[in-house]
Amino acid sequence: MNNHSADRETDRWLQQQGIDPIAFADIDILLLQAQIVATRCLKHHGKLLGQNEAASLNTFLRAMSSGKARRKLRERDAHRVLNIGAQVNRKLFKQHRQLNRR
Repeated sequence: MNNHSADRETDRWLQQQGIDPIAFADIDILLLQAQIVATRCLKHHGKLLGQNEAASLNTFLRAMSSGKARRKLRERDAHRVLNIGAQVNRKLFKQHRQLNRR
């Protein structure tokens, strides 16, 4: 596999994770982690989210897609998203445990 096809594969994977490959190098790692969590929660676990949680995740993702708004995001915004992701994980584990007890 040559460098060009490897770059395309990398860009495709980043897009699947909800990350803009062009802005990837300029974004703080904590914000990237929060973006991945927000994308995954909305895409795969939307039923476990409350209305306010889903709105918060969508607002965060909109801010991440805009360069000007992304520069205004702080650590607390990323932590808010990561906390929502942790709540979803706890709900998933609880569901899984209940299914295994039956």
